[in-house]
Amino acid sequence: MTVDRFKKMFIYNYWANKRVWQHVIALSEEQFTRPCDYSMGSVREQVIHQLFAEELWLTRVRDDGQAMEKRRFISRVSIASHWKTVEQAWISYLDSLTDDDLDTEISFKSLTYEKTFQNPRWEGLMQTLNHSTDHRAQTLSRIHQVGGDTSEQDFIFYTWGV
Repeated sequence: MTVDRFKKMFIYNYWANKRVWQHVIALSEEQFTRPCDYSMGSVREQVIHQLFAEELWLTRVRDDGQAMEKRRFISRVSIASHWKTVEQAWISYLDSLTDDDLDTEISFKSLTYEKTFQNPRWEGLMQTLNHSTDHRAQTLSRIHQVGGDTSEQDFIFYTWGV
């Protein structure tokens, strides 16, 4: 995979996030915060988790420290605002990469295992994309369960411009 292909995948990732976000915004506050015993919980907790992970992986691949606190966002406005900042940071970061940078080893401490791991940078990029797809699907399912409307997030729909 090349940096240009990763850029396309990240641009798709943010296209898909925006599609899901339009459904998140349409929910009532009760629907947005309604507890759920699957995955991260409410729609609110799902989107905060996805945002947190995207920011965390950005700090890992850039090797520049810690990510935000998971629980500091309460309103949809504050979540959406920070997500735009993270999205712009990802795009700027990807613009700075070369194809050779993709194979450079990164080292980081796992929050889950409290152990240090090393991976090639491209694996961190891929993890970010796969994780986001997984949680968008979970968020869409949760939105449907609380009575909200949903739409497709598939890559092919992005390529078709629909």
